[in-house]
Amino acid sequence: MPKASPKAKVKSAKLSKSDIGDEKKQSTKSPILHSINKIRAYRPVKRDYLALIIVGLAVLAFFNKGWFIAATVNGQPLTNLEVQKRLNSSYKESVVNQMVGEKILEQEGTKKGVVISQQDLNSRVEADEKSYGGKEVFEMLLSQQGLSREDYLTRVKALLLIERIYSAEIKPTDEEMKSFMEENASLPEATDEAKFKEFATTQLSQQKLSQVFSQKFSELRKSANIQIF
Repeated sequence: MPKASPKAKVKSAKLSKSDIGDEKKQSTKSPILHSINKIRAYRPVKRDYLALIIVGLAVLAFFNKGWFIAATVNGQPLTNLEVQKRLNSSYKESVVNQMVGEKILEQEGTKKGVVISQQDLNSRVEADEKSYGGKEVFEMLLSQQGLSREDYLTRVKALLLIERIYSAEIKPTDEEMKSFMEENASLPEATDEAKFKEFATTQLSQQKLSQVFSQKFSELRKSANIQIF
């Protein structure tokens, strides 16, 4: 049998530069085929990975039903996704409008140089807790109203912004104070003049704040560029 030439041996063991060049050209000319081949090569691995994910989700669903199921009725599940869809349709508009209002207030506060610090929030909350008989009682009242502490802090911040932005416009005049104290002279607070003046100031300020804010906020909202999706 004739022996293979040395050149033939080299060619059978190793691709020539021209062969490599041809292969690169084919790869460059057909990137789609190249991608398909890659996908085919990884397909079994991806299938296995997908199967692991499905099994993992099934295990989570079994041991943590509350993550996926809100309730069951005669064995039929009511999923959290169904509940969320209903909540979105029912409350989205209300929640979005509330948050838009909060954003308008924050922007107005920034324009007026009004900043509410964490200490401001804590001081107001502590005062409210004290007026309602302590922290535990106050937390219970919030719970009964369906409010979390975070919800309440958001509302307190909005209220403090309103009070400070419009503080100059809600201060009672001497005439308003005199009229209020005369009309409410029979109240228990009237027995102590200093406390009665403080009470009158608070009541009149709150009344004026409600009126001023209603008017001013309506103007702010009309002038704001709001897009709700």
